[in-house]
Amino acid sequence: HGDAFDLAIGIILGVAFAFASDWIFLLLPFGVFAIHFGVVRREERYLAAKFGEDYLRYRETVPRYGWPV
Repeated sequence: HGDAFDLAIGIILGVAFAFASDWIFLLLPFGVFAIHFGVVRREERYLAAKFGEDYLRYRETVPRYGWPV
């Protein structure tokens, strides 16, 4: 899900630049927070319940958003 997240952030920032919208820049951190806790964390819990140890091992080797944290 890292690639989709990166793409979404890129599109949002592109729109913000294109329309010179300060509001998008101001609201972006709230959107990132909502996506992280409302979608990503819920999806990770679902995958852990569905695939168990296999998913947990996978999650240890793959960065959440495509870059090491």
